[in-house]
Amino acid sequence: MGITEYLFVAAFFGLPGLFGAWLARTRGKNPLLWGLLSAPFPFVLLILWYQKPDRPVPGHFRKCQSCGSTYPWKMESCKYCGTPHH
Repeated sequence: MGITEYLFVAAFFGLPGLFGAWLARTRGKNPLLWGLLSAPFPFVLLILWYQKPDRPVPGHFRKCQSCGSTYPWKMESCKYCGTPHH
Protein backbone atom coordinates (compact mmCIF):
# COMPACT_ATOMS: atom_id res chain seq x y z
CA MET A 1 0.00 0.00 0.00
CA GLY A 2 1.50 3.31 -1.08
CA ILE A 3 1.45 6.70 0.55
CA THR A 4 -1.42 7.92 -1.62
CA GLU A 5 -3.72 5.22 -0.27
CA TYR A 6 -2.86 6.17 3.31
CA LEU A 7 -3.50 9.83 2.54
CA PHE A 8 -6.85 8.97 0.97
CA VAL A 9 -7.94 6.90 3.99
CA ALA A 10 -6.77 9.63 6.39
CA ALA A 11 -8.67 12.30 4.44
CA PHE A 12 -11.76 10.12 3.95
CA PHE A 13 -12.12 9.31 7.66
CA GLY A 14 -10.09 12.07 9.31
CA LEU A 15 -11.76 15.15 7.86
CA PRO A 16 -15.35 14.15 8.79
CA GLY A 17 -14.09 13.09 12.23
CA LEU A 18 -12.33 16.40 12.87
CA PHE A 19 -15.28 18.41 11.57
CA GLY A 20 -17.67 16.39 13.72
CA ALA A 21 -15.54 16.96 16.82
CA TRP A 22 -15.35 20.70 16.18
CA LEU A 23 -19.08 20.94 15.48
CA ALA A 24 -19.88 19.01 18.66
CA ARG A 25 -17.64 21.32 20.70
CA THR A 26 -19.46 24.39 19.40
CA ARG A 27 -22.82 22.79 20.25
CA GLY A 28 -21.82 21.82 23.80
CA LYS A 29 -21.71 18.09 23.05
CA ASN A 30 -18.95 15.51 23.65
CA PRO A 31 -16.37 16.10 20.86
CA LEU A 32 -14.64 12.72 21.25
CA LEU A 33 -17.86 10.73 20.92
CA TRP A 34 -19.22 12.74 17.98
CA GLY A 35 -15.82 12.81 16.25
CA LEU A 36 -15.46 9.04 16.46
CA LEU A 37 -19.06 8.58 15.35
CA SER A 38 -18.82 10.91 12.36
CA ALA A 39 -15.51 9.51 11.05
CA PRO A 40 -16.95 6.22 9.70
CA PHE A 41 -20.48 7.60 9.27
CA PRO A 42 -20.29 11.12 7.74
CA PHE A 43 -24.10 11.44 7.52
CA VAL A 44 -24.01 11.92 11.32
CA LEU A 45 -22.66 15.41 10.58
CA LEU A 46 -26.09 16.38 9.24
CA ILE A 47 -27.71 15.36 12.51
CA LEU A 48 -25.17 17.36 14.47
CA TRP A 49 -25.41 20.36 12.13
CA TYR A 50 -29.18 20.77 12.60
CA GLN A 51 -29.22 19.93 16.31
CA LYS A 52 -29.62 22.93 18.59
CA PRO A 53 -27.45 23.09 21.71
CA ASP A 54 -28.99 22.03 25.01
CA ARG A 55 -27.46 24.86 27.02
CA PRO A 56 -25.64 28.16 26.43
CA VAL A 57 -22.14 27.65 24.98
CA PRO A 58 -19.87 30.66 25.67
CA GLY A 59 -18.65 32.15 22.43
CA HIS A 60 -21.11 30.20 20.28
CA PHE A 61 -24.70 30.17 21.62
CA ARG A 62 -26.64 32.03 24.32
CA LYS A 63 -30.05 31.45 25.89
CA CYS A 64 -32.78 34.09 25.70
CA GLN A 65 -34.02 35.26 29.09
CA SER A 66 -37.47 35.98 27.69
CA CYS A 67 -38.49 32.94 25.65
CA GLY A 68 -35.77 30.44 26.69
CA SER A 69 -34.66 29.56 23.15
CA THR A 70 -31.00 29.26 22.17
CA TYR A 71 -29.63 31.58 19.48
CA PRO A 72 -26.18 32.35 18.00
CA TRP A 73 -23.79 34.37 20.15
CA LYS A 74 -23.10 36.96 17.42
CA MET A 75 -26.71 38.13 17.22
CA GLU A 76 -27.57 41.14 19.38
CA SER A 77 -31.18 40.10 19.92
CA CYS A 78 -33.09 36.84 20.02
CA LYS A 79 -34.05 35.68 16.54
CA TYR A 80 -37.30 34.17 17.84
CA CYS A 81 -38.83 36.87 20.07
CA GLY A 82 -36.62 39.92 19.28
CA THR A 83 -35.58 40.61 22.88
CA PRO A 84 -32.21 42.46 22.91
CA HIS A 85 -29.29 40.94 24.81
CA HIS A 86 -28.13 42.90 27.86
